[in-house]
Amino acid sequence: MTEAETLGAMQAQINFATNREDGGTWSNLHKSLITQPLTAQGIMLRDRSLSADAPSLECEGFEVHRLAFDGAKWRNPEWVETTGSPLTMEHIRECTGAAHIAPFYGHMALIRDTGDPAQPTAAEFVHLDHSRTSALPFIERCAPENIRARYPHVRIYNVWRALTPPPHDMPLAICDQRTIDPADWVEGKTVEPVMPEGVPYVTTVFNPGQRWNWFSDLTPDDALVFKAWDSDPSVPFGCLHGAFRNPYAPADTVPRASAELRYIAFFED
Repeated sequence: MTEAETLGAMQAQINFATNREDGGTWSNLHKSLITQPLTAQGIMLRDRSLSADAPSLECEGFEVHRLAFDGAKWRNPEWVETTGSPLTMEHIRECTGAAHIAPFYGHMALIRDTGDPAQPTAAEFVHLDHSRTSALPFIERCAPENIRARYPHVRIYNVWRALTPPPHDMPLAICDQRTIDPADWVEGKTVEPVMPEGVPYVTTVFNPGQRWNWFSDLTPDDALVFKAWDSDPSVPFGCLHGAFRNPYAPADTVPRASAELRYIAFFED
């Protein structure tokens, strides 16, 4: 790395797949269902909040947007469905140039709260939410056949927000999509009561060529937008991501809560 690139770099422990053979299972709601073998690895993370060059969706695969809404109520499903998600979806359509866009979960926000035992905690391992094939049924369910036929190039974007102010005890690490090697991937399954058969996801073993990043100053008015899936096999698939424990967070830091929305974007090419 150059001197500019190491500005704000920090070392932290992040959980990776232990090996390429055993993907195991993961559960956001029931820890007893987790069998994914994980190994903590000390890695360097570049703080992109301090870097002069901003990352982009087309290069690194992620960007931070200032996206504030008056009276935001991300924990309120009705507000999310009628206001927060539609406005976010329109923003994603404009900033990506998508010809058509659809919500992944019907305008539902996934809330994670490490301080609330009734909510899913942060996912403390690196992953992509879907494999190359496991996203296809969701895309078919969320977009009519004529849209899928007209726009063959499809991407899924995640929009992640911290609902608590910085500093965060459990920030989100995100990997430059250009440094991810599919040969390192390990496929597992997310298993929940509503999907007992599981939905395949991708995790990875550690590779020193991966370039990991984080943002130290994300506020509830900021949105971390990143590519999570791409139908075009000739370009990077998406950004591995996962929560990690911030070794420099003060002891009295408010436990991190977050909201995540996903959108399916259709393109002409």
